[in-house]
Amino acid sequence: MRRQSAFTLIEIIITIVVVGIAATALLSVFASMVRGSVDPMIQQQATTIAEAYMEEIMLRAYDDPQVAESGGAEGETRPTYDDVQDYNSLGTTQVRDQNNNPIAALSDYQVTVTVSGAVLNTVNAMQIDVSVSHPAIDTIVLSAFRTDY
Repeated sequence: MRRQSAFTLIEIIITIVVVGIAATALLSVFASMVRGSVDPMIQQQATTIAEAYMEEIMLRAYDDPQVAESGGAEGETRPTYDDVQDYNSLGTTQVRDQNNNPIAALSDYQVTVTVSGAVLNTVNAMQIDVSVSHPAIDTIVLSAFRTDY
């Protein structure tokens, strides 16, 4: 009589358990990759928003051309800001364009601007910090100095 070889019930159960553990591990890695794949796009968008705000601020005059500088907006609104210090404490719950109109597609981002006095090698300067945050990423902070030239 010839002996037939086949899988036993125990061998089949062990195989199913091993395959199940391997599949769970692979699916968890795949899920974390999918979840993290959006972060670089959000981070790049936040960096672009910060750069846009920084460029707008850096194009303004160092001192207020009309009145004595108060360190704030002197009653102006964002479309009429004419110097760097007007942007101090500019904070918003939503990204806005230069005319202060909200941009609906960027509603998840928050922007904060801080302008403070500084001295660089005996030259008066303003340190400008633009922070952009989003719930999915760490806050992006751009810093620059504007001197009185």
